[in-house]
Order: sequence, then C-alpha cells, then structure tokens
Amino acid sequence: MLNEDNREYIIEDMHRNLNFKYQEYIPPVNIYRYGESFDKQVPYILIEFLPANRNKFRSISDFIGNASPAGQYAQYGFCQIEVISLYCYCGEFHNDFQLNGRKLTYHLAEIACDYVKRNWEQILWKMYASLDRVDTLYAIKDLSYYDENTASKIYCYSFDVYVRTQVRWNKMPPEFDVDNDEEICEGISEVSVKTQTEEEYNLIS
Repeated sequence: MLNEDNREYIIEDMHRNLNFKYQEYIPPVNIYRYGESFDKQVPYILIEFLPANRNKFRSISDFIGNASPAGQYAQYGFCQIEVISLYCYCGEFHNDFQLNGRKLTYHLAEIACDYVKRNWEQILWKMYASLDRVDTLYAIKDLSYYDENTASKIYCYSFDVYVRTQVRWNKMPPEFDVDNDEEICEGISEVSVKTQTEEEYNLIS
C-alpha cells in the first residue's frame, strides 16, 4: 500500500490546491487524516486510508519477467489494493445562516471528487500506484447524522477511491553480479529491486 509519506503528501496536496468557493462564500475548510486529533469546527474533510477487502491483484508467486539478461533469474510481483475514503462535514447552516449545510457539504464532496478524478493519476504514478477503475465508482454517499451533543444535524457526504500499489522484486542470490547495472530486464520497461529498507523499492530506469 502507499507509505506514510505518500499519504501525507496526498492530504497536503488537497489542502493546498482545493478551492471550495460556493457562489460568493469561501468556506474555511480544513483537511485532516481520519483517526488523528483535530479541531472539529465545521466545515472540514477527513481522509481515511484502509486495506481493501479484496484479493491482491496477482499473487506473490506470479512470474513477471526475467530479472537477469540471460534469463537465469526471475522477477515476481503483485499489486496491493487500498481504499481511500473522503468524508466532507458541515453543520446545519453556514455563512451567517444564509447557506444550507446540506448544499455546502455536497458542494465540498463534488469539488474533492472532481479533483481526484482529474489529478490523482498524475500524483499516484510517481508513487508506483494507480487508481483501480474496477471498484472506483466515484459515488457520493449521504452519511449525515444527528449530533446529540450539539443538538444539531451534521451533514456528511463521502466517496471511496481504490488504489493499486505495485510491488516488484528480483529473485536473485546476493552474489549474482550483472555486467551492466543499468540494463533493463527483457520485456519489462520498469524494474524494481528491493533496497536496504524492507518497505521500500527502488526503480531502475
């Protein structure tokens, strides 16, 4: 799945680039990661990263291609599926009680969803990931509820995005030495090998 740096970048990118202006009103919208402490002053957006309840795309035993020029060693890989959920929250009224919270909440969700559809592919490919277009429907759901603590309605609209993160590695003994370290495996345009850090992979280009 995406590492913590990538997740933090996604949240900061949306916070930096989204413009939620509604007619002449510019709502003060903060974007937080789900599960972390934050100021619950509405409106705000939460982004949640969770493992998807789907099998991995490819199994770890799948052969992808040759890991060495002569083909004596192989490359293996799989894709991990992660679901990213975005929740938009507003109160009953905003802008000095001139704007209905339900309308503003749906507006926030539409702006966020449009941004994801237009920009996330360009962001994710740098993280060796991509949008999973099988399950990603961009369907905006109504999760509004009544808050007994404030005795008011909290409007919430949400949508889910599924992401595939690619993991590849070359199964070669440590003592194996190739003549040209820059050589690309036969039939593969991009090759990843494990680094000293267990959770990270480097791309050979």
